[in-house]
Amino acid sequence: MSYANAGHTLPCRKRYGEDQPDELTARGMPLGLMPGMPYEQKESTLLPGDDVLFCTDGLVEAHDPRGEMFGTPRLQSLLSQISEGGKGLGTILIEELGRFTGEGQEQEDDITLLTLGRSAT
Repeated sequence: MSYANAGHTLPCRKRYGEDQPDELTARGMPLGLMPGMPYEQKESTLLPGDDVLFCTDGLVEAHDPRGEMFGTPRLQSLLSQISEGGKGLGTILIEELGRFTGEGQEQEDDITLLTLGRSAT
C-alpha cells in the first residue's frame, strides 16, 4: 500500500494478532495550502488480517461535556482493545464516540472514517 498525508490525522494500523496499533506517518502540508508543495509518499505492506483506520480530525478532536478531547491516545487504546470479528471497526468507534460526547451533544466537526482491511485468508 502506498500512502501520503496532506495534514490530516495520521492513519492507524492494527496488525493481526498484535494489541498495540501504530501510526502510518508521512509528512505533508494541508492539501491546497501552498501550490506545488511536495508530499512524502511511503509504502507499507498489509499482512493478512491487518486493518488500517483513516479518519478526519473530527473524531480525535471531539469533546465531552467537560471539555476533554477524545484524542489520539484514546483512539489507539480503543483500537488495541478491539478483537477480530464482531462489529465493524467504524461502528465500534462511532458508538464509543457517542458514549464519550454524551447524548444530545452537538457535533463540532465533520467525522469521516474509512477502514481498510486485508482478509485473513
